[in-house]
Amino acid sequence: MVPHMNTYFGDENALASEFVRKQKENLIKLNTCDLQAPRELEETNILAVHYADGGAQGDAGAVEILYFSNHNVQVLYGNYCYGNLDLNEVICKLPMLKSLDSRYSFEPPYPFGGSLTIPEGWNYLYMGAMNHFFVREGIAEKASTFLKIVQKEIGSWIVFDAIAWLCGAGE
Repeated sequence: MVPHMNTYFGDENALASEFVRKQKENLIKLNTCDLQAPRELEETNILAVHYADGGAQGDAGAVEILYFSNHNVQVLYGNYCYGNLDLNEVICKLPMLKSLDSRYSFEPPYPFGGSLTIPEGWNYLYMGAMNHFFVREGIAEKASTFLKIVQKEIGSWIVFDAIAWLCGAGE
């Protein structure tokens, strides 16, 4: 059970409609902080992860972690290509990202021929354009209808922001 989920989930259809409307009107603002010390994160407080490959469309090299801390949900952001984020430290905390990083294999990284390891308790979604999304199973199960509607109305590329908003990471 994820500690904050009890208050943010309700009618998924209504929530999805609200998110889609706000997203289209550019009203979604997330509470974002710098991801400075990935090794200090408590693994049980990591709710979701967006990983963008170094050649991804959008914000290449971005790592966004939806994190629950001090009764607050926030997005921790860092960039290992164009910022000072140490990807090795992130991979130590989130080993499932290792199969996405070409430095660790002689075969192409997933989804270009490599295999992907999804840890127990996590769900995975390919967001497209070399962007990857991992979310705790409990959240994915409670938000399955919400995510399907958002993906249909906007696309897979927005699922991290949608889950972050749904979990209360909005400003």
